Amino acid sequence: MEYTELADYPLPGGSLTAWVPEAAPDAWSLDPRRLSYMHVEHANRAAAEGDDWYSQWIGTAFLIERPLDGDVMSETMNRWYARHEAFRTSVTGADTEAPRRITLPIESISISRRPMGDHLSSTEVFERVNEYFNTTVSPLSWPHCIAVTVELDDRDDAFLVVFAADHTVMDAYTQVFAIKELTALYESVVTGTRDGLAEFGSYVDFSDAERAIGDQIRDTDDAVAGWSRFFAAADPDSPQPAPMPTFPVVRSSEFDEAPTIIAERTPDRGFQATLSSWLLDADQTAAFNALCKDAGANMQAGIYTALSMAAAKLSGSGELRFINPVHTRSEMKWGEAAGWFVGIIPVHLRPQDATTFRAAITSIAASASDYKAVGAAPFAPIADLIGGDTTPPGLVVSYIDLRHADGADLWDARRARVLRSSTRNADEVYFWINRVPTGTNISSRFPTGQRADMVHRFISTFHQILTTVIAEGDLAYDHGVLDATNAS
Repeated sequence: MEYTELADYPLPGGSLTAWVPEAAPDAWSLDPRRLSYMHVEHANRAAAEGDDWYSQWIGTAFLIERPLDGDVMSETMNRWYARHEAFRTSVTGADTEAPRRITLPIESISISRRPMGDHLSSTEVFERVNEYFNTTVSPLSWPHCIAVTVELDDRDDAFLVVFAADHTVMDAYTQVFAIKELTALYESVVTGTRDGLAEFGSYVDFSDAERAIGDQIRDTDDAVAGWSRFFAAADPDSPQPAPMPTFPVVRSSEFDEAPTIIAERTPDRGFQATLSSWLLDADQTAAFNALCKDAGANMQAGIYTALSMAAAKLSGSGELRFINPVHTRSEMKWGEAAGWFVGIIPVHLRPQDATTFRAAITSIAASASDYKAVGAAPFAPIADLIGGDTTPPGLVVSYIDLRHADGADLWDARRARVLRSSTRNADEVYFWINRVPTGTNISSRFPTGQRADMVHRFISTFHQILTTVIAEGDLAYDHGVLDATNAS
């Protein structure tokens, strides 16, 4: 399963319908539970942007292999909202210093069916869904999670579900869990049997608990010291001179070969470039994983080592610094609850004096764990304490193994894909590297223009390193010049 923008998903033609949660204005009540730090920041940013807020959502597309029944779909959406309190909460006063949470009781919500066109072409479906999601999803206006269905013109035994949500009520795991969850709910309504889904806690409670943790953070805490140490380790003379890491300066002019992995399309003006590509198939992934284990580490360390080697080849330094998003589902009760259960940890990869991939992987694994413990504490109150350069990160790398997610073996058959909206052009570079049953893929967004060429070269070099290591069993690491010969 890939992670792409909606424009890169092969939407079918058919009849389009929106399923919209509604509630009376007087059903809302103030909720004393505090918003998470990220919720406050996200809502404040939306309030500051005002009418300029546009195209900032995440979501999922997949088939439900049943005929579409309007009453069943309405009940499915209602049960989904009942399961997750995060979908029934919002914010008031986002343009003030103290935004507040407001919450709805589930019995106040109804689902409205809104036809959006019959027998539309694939292009028409995309245009209507994209604009609907881009102009509707916001942290300031409820509902924060909306869905559409497409009844397929070429078959009547299945329909496509596509939903979009604001990040304040959803993270990547929620995007994935929802495939199984919505399918089970729909089946349950159709058959009248139990859905078999486990119950989990509320992200609203988690957010309030996170704020309580933040209240206790002091400048003597280990997490504060860890972040301070990470910022202090920035080298002004390196390809990543800023304390908060940015994408390394790539000496692309020294390399004549064109990158082999590039963005599949030119984004609309004002938006970042984006790509999604398969790095390894299932057999290659298994071989790479086995090689990493044989070298004394795991596949994540192997991925990090290949990233470090790509940085060495293109920038002259294998020391690579980035921010790694990590889930904060620290207790079983948060399990598959919908919400933004995400923290960040800093990563500083250091290959030391290793001369091969196999020799580097243990050093990389050790350095990648240096700051792991800081993820237990929210970053916002730490940033307030340490000051300095705490601007948003310019380089973010995520590696997730999703092979064992419930229903993963059916993702291809269900045309499942996790989605994100287009993102306004900025200097930040994101790499999402996912291991799934069919292999390993990379999704990325990055600046357009000259910087895009640097990212293309980096990803192509990263891919070359992975495939060469698999084919040859090892690869020389000369801290500046990639030797694609067998290093053994």
